[in-house]
Amino acid sequence: MAERLLAAAASVLLAAVLLTGCSEDGDDYCEAVAEHQGALSEIAASGEPAAVLGALDIYRDLREQAPTDLADEWSTVVGALADLDEALDAAGVDPASYDPKETPEGLSDAERTRIEGAARHLGEPGTRAAMAGIEQHALDVCKTPLAR
Repeated sequence: MAERLLAAAASVLLAAVLLTGCSEDGDDYCEAVAEHQGALSEIAASGEPAAVLGALDIYRDLREQAPTDLADEWSTVVGALADLDEALDAAGVDPASYDPKETPEGLSDAERTRIEGAARHLGEPGTRAAMAGIEQHALDVCKTPLAR
């Protein structure tokens, strides 16, 4: 179940990212989008559910560069993704090989619950709405997509 949740959450975020752009209120933000576009395109094209975790540092940079009207949205998205990354890291689990159907040796019920909860959080309406806000702002204001 958690694998499907992780895959669905990753798909939602990556689909939203494909349509995201940058803001005219922040030249630094648009420059950061252009700078990271290639890497985000590769992540989006990978098709691996855990690939979205590779975007965490890029998302953090974009959050730092974002105009103030996107600060809350970026914080929500980065926070949800960071929670999943931290849950996997704390449990010593490789995101690329994690299969919730087969509990890795040594993974406690609490660690599994934390991982599954973090994966669900990525697909929750609040997180999706935050990404949609970033997307809408990009579509309305900036002409450079986050990923090709």
